[in-house]
Amino acid sequence: MILAAADHAENPKKHPPPPELELAWQCKALNTSPEPGGIRDQRAGEVRRMLTALNVYNAVKSYRTSRDLNTWTDNYPEQWKVVEEVRKLRKELG
Repeated sequence: MILAAADHAENPKKHPPPPELELAWQCKALNTSPEPGGIRDQRAGEVRRMLTALNVYNAVKSYRTSRDLNTWTDNYPEQWKVVEEVRKLRKELG
């Protein structure tokens, strides 16, 4: 799911968003949770997967659209860590 979110950020025409990312976008647009009730009423791990997919997508998209990568990495150290982890995962998984 992490690599699927990163792939979609890099090439949305070739790679569809993972379901967790689509669900995160829908919940954000509608200002609601996936299921009725509060945060603790959601299925185990679902919100965490949605937020992970959203964070990965946003970090990779921001990185890919940056015009000055040195400045970007200085200004967004937390997002840079996410991008580095995505690169590491891709290398490990081939």
